[in-house]
Amino acid sequence: MPDLELLASVSSGIDTVWNFVRGGGEVMILIGLCSLASVTIIIIKALQLRDGMLFPPKIVEEIKKIENYASTGDISPLQDMLEEDGSVAAQLGIIAISGKHETREENNEACETAARGIMHRLEEGIPILEVIVTVSPLLGLLGAVVGLVTVFGSFGGQGTEGDNAMVAKGIAEALHSTIAGLLVAIPTVIAHGYFSRKLDAISVRMELILRHAIHDFHRHFEVKRAMSR
Repeated sequence: MPDLELLASVSSGIDTVWNFVRGGGEVMILIGLCSLASVTIIIIKALQLRDGMLFPPKIVEEIKKIENYASTGDISPLQDMLEEDGSVAAQLGIIAISGKHETREENNEACETAARGIMHRLEEGIPILEVIVTVSPLLGLLGAVVGLVTVFGSFGGQGTEGDNAMVAKGIAEALHSTIAGLLVAIPTVIAHGYFSRKLDAISVRMELILRHAIHDFHRHFEVKRAMSR
């Protein structure tokens, strides 16, 4: 019997949600699309921006051991490891220790260009959240206006009495659409703020990794190469 009670409770909840959505009018379709887009982007960014995915501890630790590789005079094992990994830390590290740039300034420039490209890719979807934050309440307001038009229109041909059913429908449409717009906008603005701060932290960490890798590589490998000429 508990299963039947749970099923009945779920069914009742679905009916309540459906009645709420249906009561908001056609504008609820647009608000629903905004909600779907917002949830999709939030899930994708939450998975994509995990520290373990961007900066695997093993890779970060190996990049910090450039000095150890210098003691053997062979950095190719680290280069091979970074090329096989594919994380953000590895992508930046392989450029920093590639040895393709004669001066530290050229290396810095190449790494900064790569970092900007990576950040641009990581920021994909965030501007859409910003648009949803702005548009969702406006759609709710549009639904409210449409509902009020329905309310006032119900008084058109019936004097002061009006059509009670139309008045109730108009008020419900106005309230439901407004609430729905806010329900989409509020979590989205929270997610947008969180991901924006997360991206700032990622940018800072990328800069630290690059600075460390470039400094150690040119200190232990480029200097020795220059001395051997």
